[in-house]
Amino acid sequence: MSDSNIEGNAGSASPAAGEPRHLRRVLIIWAVLSVIVVAIWLAVAQFILPPAASSLDSADNFTFIVLTALAVPVSLFVFVFLGYSLVAFRVSGRPTEDGVPLQPRPSLQIGWLGITSLLCLFLLIWGMIATYQETAVASTGKTLVIQVTAQQWQWTFNYPQYGATSQGAQVIDLPVNRPVEFYVTSKDVLHGFSIRALGVRVDANPGQVTTTPIVTTTQTGSYVVQCVELCGLLHSYMWEAVNVVSADAFNSWIVSQGGHL
Repeated sequence: MSDSNIEGNAGSASPAAGEPRHLRRVLIIWAVLSVIVVAIWLAVAQFILPPAASSLDSADNFTFIVLTALAVPVSLFVFVFLGYSLVAFRVSGRPTEDGVPLQPRPSLQIGWLGITSLLCLFLLIWGMIATYQETAVASTGKTLVIQVTAQQWQWTFNYPQYGATSQGAQVIDLPVNRPVEFYVTSKDVLHGFSIRALGVRVDANPGQVTTTPIVTTTQTGSYVVQCVELCGLLHSYMWEAVNVVSADAFNSWIVSQGGHL
């Protein structure tokens, strides 16, 4: 293509007569697919996500659903734009001339910047509100305090209010419908303390005590506490069962661990 042709194309701000409006097609395809995929996600999310056993984890699951629903249109736009370009502008054999250069369109640039800025602002506000809600819950006399000590490759759980300790027992108990606060530390290397069903996850740092947000259990059942930071050879075996039980069953378990009521 000659220099004069290139300059002529660069000066054109609208499609030539009879040329399809590619951007409009891309936007229509993207909008339709976004509505369909987001609707499917909202319908099946509750069956895909693990069940929540606390109000904190219920909030985490809801956040995951919302952020995924926001991420779907963004991701789809990239894939639809790429897929449409591969199909609409494909050529057989080696091209004989350069393609028409893209034209600067202030409306597109401003729109793209505005939409992405709004998404980032939404994420910032959502995160700040969620963090405040997690940390605003104050400890009360009813709050169960559990001191958690990690070491290669087991957990030690101390219940100071009851004088009970469980070390390497593979099973610990928590009472249902009672707020719990974990004080987490490590004896040796960095570990990660996590109870997925309760929405609890903090680092266990040597020489430091990290507290978790106060979490209230809402569902009885058996769950898992596990290390989520690579901590050595037997990292994958560093887990125990967590049973959320009734108050009477919890009291019986405390007594069986040598504690007092």
